[in-house]
Amino acid sequence: MSDLLQSSPISTRYFLAEPSPAPPVDLVAAATALDEAAGTQTELAPIWQELVQGCANVEVTFFSPTRCGVVLAAAAPPASPPLAGRRLEIIESILAGASQNQVAIEMAVAPSTVALHARLALESLGVPGRPSRVHPLLMLAATVSRQRISATGSLGFMRVGERELRVVGIPRPDRCLVDILPTAEREVVGYLFEGCCYAEIAQRRRTAQRTIANQIAAVFKRLRVSGRAELVQRLFVLDNAVPPLPPASPAPQTPPTLPPTVRYPRPASLASPGALTAYAPERNAQQHQQPRHAAR
Repeated sequence: MSDLLQSSPISTRYFLAEPSPAPPVDLVAAATALDEAAGTQTELAPIWQELVQGCANVEVTFFSPTRCGVVLAAAAPPASPPLAGRRLEIIESILAGASQNQVAIEMAVAPSTVALHARLALESLGVPGRPSRVHPLLMLAATVSRQRISATGSLGFMRVGERELRVVGIPRPDRCLVDILPTAEREVVGYLFEGCCYAEIAQRRRTAQRTIANQIAAVFKRLRVSGRAELVQRLFVLDNAVPPLPPASPAPQTPPTLPPTVRYPRPASLASPGALTAYAPERNAQQHQQPRHAAR
C-alpha cells in the first residue's frame, strides 16, 4: 500500500495542490464600511475635474440608509480623452437639473443629439446607464464645479490587490424629507434617489407600477420639480448642500409706444358752427323723399 501511494501520481498531485484563491473583495460592503468611519473631508469640484480630464474612473457606487458615495480608481493607460466643448456643456447641464428637451432648445440642437452626447459622456466617465439615473454625488460634484461653489465629502483609501482606490461619500439629502412627506412617498423618493426605475420600485414595494407613478407625481407636485435630476438638485438645496439659485431679475417694463395722433383738417362746409345745424335738416328731408317699398 505504501508503494502504491508513493508511486501514484494522483495522490502526489493531491498533496502538492495549492490552496484555492481567496474570494474577491466585496467593494460595495467595504466601501460602505470605510465611508462610515472616514474622518477626512475633500472638495468635490476637483473630483469632477479629474473625471472630466480622464484621470480617474468610477469603479462602483454604493448607498446606505444614511449615506451614499462612489469608489474612484486611477484611469488605466491609455486614458480616455478629456471631455470638452459641447459634450461637456450638455452633460453638466443635465446633471445640474436641466431636462434634455430644455438643453436642446437652449443649444438649438435636436433632443436625440443631446441624448447621444450625454450617453457618450457618461461612458467616458465610466458611468453606465442613462443620464437620469446618475449617482447623486456625481450630480453634486458637477453642479458645484459648474457654479464654482464649495461642497465637501468624506474621503477614504482602500487597496485591492495592486490598486489603490478612493472612497468619497456624502450624507443622503433625502433624509431631510422626514417632516415633509409621508412614509410611503418618502420611501419611493429614496428608491428614486438611488436610480431605480418605476418597475424596480414597484417590485421592491410589492405594489402596482401605477401606484408608484401616482406617488412620484404627487411628490413632484409638492416639491415643484419635473424630473429626477431636478428632484435631486432640490434635495441638495433643502439639505443645504448647495445654495439656491438666485431668482432671475425681471426685465424692465417699458411702456408701449403709441403712434402719434393724426389730425385731419375739417371740411370747409363744416368749418362754421351753423353748418351742422343747416346740414342736418337737409339730410332728413332727403331721407323722407326716398320712396318706401311696399311690404310683401
